[in-house]
Amino acid sequence: MLRAIIFDMDGVIIDSEPIHYSANKRIFEELGIPINRSSYSNYIGVSNQEMWQDLKNEYNLQQSVEELLEKQNLENLELLKEGVKEPIEGVIELLQTLKENNYKIALASSSPMRLIKEVLCMLDIEKYFEVVVSSEYVARGKPKPDIFIYTAGLLKVKPEECVVIEDSKNGVKAAKAAGMKCIGFKNPNSLNQDLSKADLVVENMKEITLELIEKLEKVEA
Repeated sequence: MLRAIIFDMDGVIIDSEPIHYSANKRIFEELGIPINRSSYSNYIGVSNQEMWQDLKNEYNLQQSVEELLEKQNLENLELLKEGVKEPIEGVIELLQTLKENNYKIALASSSPMRLIKEVLCMLDIEKYFEVVVSSEYVARGKPKPDIFIYTAGLLKVKPEECVVIEDSKNGVKAAKAAGMKCIGFKNPNSLNQDLSKADLVVENMKEITLELIEKLEKVEA
């Protein structure tokens, strides 16, 4: 029996991947890091801390990971305030339907909590989520399953009772590694992510209905 739905945020709740790319591109250029869209796509869904640790090692950056994170957070916050006006089409209706039908709802994002809170406040959707988790809360970010296992624990449900909605390859891998069902959302702005490991893939959030979720219960793990 599926009892809980766990949403990713970036690319699922809000169409923020272009904003993050713009913010990061500015910082990459400033630091002399030669990253294009193709190589950047590998970092979608990965925690910012892990991305900067990887880039610091590869390019021998002098700044600490903490300094790089702070710079990125400020840049992202500025652009998010300018660019995020509404959630992805169909998200609010889906949240309302799930809540009315007594599903437990959580958000589990690789973004830092200060960005998550800003987005939830701007869109006025905090009321829908029983639990909100950032990758800052766990030892390993996506594609490791830690964030989803931790979220299920807070919801007091088993991993096999959860459905994760993800738009990135790393997020899908994390959900499946946690032993959960996963719906891949094919967001055209998420740089052509490989969602083939998801239990099913949708191109519009309106495709995610109660009937679709019930069908997932019959899908073999």
